[in-house]
Amino acid sequence: MTIKAEERPGLLHLLTGMIEKRLLRIKSLSLAPTDIHDIVLISMEIFGTEKEMTSLALKLENIIEVMCVEVKLYKEVVCLRAAYFKLHKNFLETSKKSVLAKYSAVIVNWCDDSLLVAKYGSDAAIRNLYNELDGPYLIGFSQTGLITDSELIGEGQSSVISRLAA
Repeated sequence: MTIKAEERPGLLHLLTGMIEKRLLRIKSLSLAPTDIHDIVLISMEIFGTEKEMTSLALKLENIIEVMCVEVKLYKEVVCLRAAYFKLHKNFLETSKKSVLAKYSAVIVNWCDDSLLVAKYGSDAAIRNLYNELDGPYLIGFSQTGLITDSELIGEGQSSVISRLAA
């Protein structure tokens, strides 16, 4: 689910409250500012039936600050995550270092005793890389919420956004 909304204090609380009231589970959530003043893009990965998601989208669109709610099935859009792996510096001395090239993971930072590796991809690709790196050299791991290919401005929204940006 992707939501375009006017930013205000308490907006996320209101949105997540409506979702949790319906006993739906949020797997990931991210909010990011856009290049349009006070407009934010919220991406949520929610588990629910088509009927539950349709009903939820209609309710969310009734919130004054919400301009648009877009619901798509996981299979219908490009869905990626960014994952970060903190590895002990000795990892590069092992035979497993070729795993980074195999999964197109890149070293993004060096520290005295560790290195930070980034991987962008699907859940499956990140999980596979994690499984290969799991062991004594893996110090830490984190990943972002789902990133989708949603349009910032959809049909019929340009006049609303232009008015808010003015």
